[in-house]
Amino acid sequence: MYQLSIPGQVFTTPTLSGVFALFANEAVQATETTLINLDGGAAAVRVTRYNGTLGIRRDGTVAEIVAAMFDEVRSLWLSTYGPDPKPWRIRASHWELLFALFDLARTPTRFLSTNQIDAQRAAGREAGQFFNLSSLFNDLANERFGFTSGGPCVPRGSTNGRHEVHVAYALLRNEPIAEAVLSEYRAMERAFRYGLEWASTLLEVPTLRGRLPAAKLQQLVSVMRAAKQPVTAETVDSLVVAVAGISNAPDFIEIDDALFAAGILSVDVLPSMFNEPAELGTPVNAFAACLRQILADARRDRAVDHADMERAQGRMTARRHKLESGMALLLHGRETFEWANRVAVALEQRDLSLLLQVLDSPDTRNRSSKRAVEEHYGVRLRGMNAKDRRRAIFALCGMDAAAQATWEAADAERKAAARKAEDAQFAKEAAQRAQYQRPDGVVIDGASHVEDAIASGFREIRDWPMGASKQYALVNPDLGEARTLRAKDGTLDYARAMLERLAA
Repeated sequence: MYQLSIPGQVFTTPTLSGVFALFANEAVQATETTLINLDGGAAAVRVTRYNGTLGIRRDGTVAEIVAAMFDEVRSLWLSTYGPDPKPWRIRASHWELLFALFDLARTPTRFLSTNQIDAQRAAGREAGQFFNLSSLFNDLANERFGFTSGGPCVPRGSTNGRHEVHVAYALLRNEPIAEAVLSEYRAMERAFRYGLEWASTLLEVPTLRGRLPAAKLQQLVSVMRAAKQPVTAETVDSLVVAVAGISNAPDFIEIDDALFAAGILSVDVLPSMFNEPAELGTPVNAFAACLRQILADARRDRAVDHADMERAQGRMTARRHKLESGMALLLHGRETFEWANRVAVALEQRDLSLLLQVLDSPDTRNRSSKRAVEEHYGVRLRGMNAKDRRRAIFALCGMDAAAQATWEAADAERKAAARKAEDAQFAKEAAQRAQYQRPDGVVIDGASHVEDAIASGFREIRDWPMGASKQYALVNPDLGEARTLRAKDGTLDYARAMLERLAA
């Protein structure tokens, strides 16, 4: 047993490896080295500080010092747990005393002086060997414990140094585990992580241990956790019976379906929106009523078909399928008249801008609206080329080919004007981010620079080559003066837009 003391505090640990953990204590770190006392152990050990890091020094060769540290842990294990102790019978804190030693191989100056390290290297050279501290640690650990820093074997044949892995599989097999070991795990905030979360249930519910193979248990715990249902001593028997008939390596859906069929899990509660009445509105005319019905039917059918497909392809549980199907039926009755009324009003008012946006599209888009037009007005809009479909939409609004051509020409002009306005606004915003200096020295933004120049009679844009590029300017021929413009900062485009607007 080692006793580390600083003014006002005393710490104890059974092995020297535990002393290094005590060095991490903030109070110990803040204490002057000369005021830190360490007693205990078979050999004298001194506390030192190397490059600001606390460590120890003791006499002997490197091999002797490392062997002594492993022997301490081995002696502790044998005296506490008997000969050949299994990993799951060892307390986690005592397990860490061993694996903390392997970390020391990466920072040898924490427990070895430079003279000791140099002597070991020299001895290795004389023997024709390369000194490797990690190899020494692994060799000595293997001699005393039967495994290295990689840890002992786990049931699947690989090795693992994580104590919780060995405890988890021991719980799975219902191995006898001392209460002292289990109590340490119960005190941990997250005892089992990184794929071992299922073991927490075994820790808390002893009657589940040894009842199921690993793969089945893991999925069972995952399903119950997802369903927010606890696994308790009272439910263990019914859970085991419910999954008895399925394979020992099931997926999530198989377990969920088995628990649902057994009545242990039920269909999830409907979302809260279904508890509130839906404001459907009122149809503005018979066409709106027709379109709303078609929309509702189509969305319901798509939702049900999707749920059926997911279920058939094994991507959805039975209870989720039932919930999705039920919601599809309920949503059918909650379909509002908002879109249906909007299209109906557009037809009444011959709002071709909206109608063309909705109806003049490929057959895969807005199918419900096109179907409603076909059923209510008898005008076919699907299964035809784009020209004929567009002509049918105009005819629906009472316009012949000549009227259509007039409307389309006017629409093209409107769109062109809108694009010009957008381009001018974009150019102005870009120009506003540039800076120019007026002849009087005042700095203004690029948009004001253009506006002031045009207002002062600079209304002609000229350009001339300058190397591989061009120079631009607003010119006032009467004054023989020019104001600089640039293509990159938006002033050139803004000047063109303003002059075009003045010319119109």
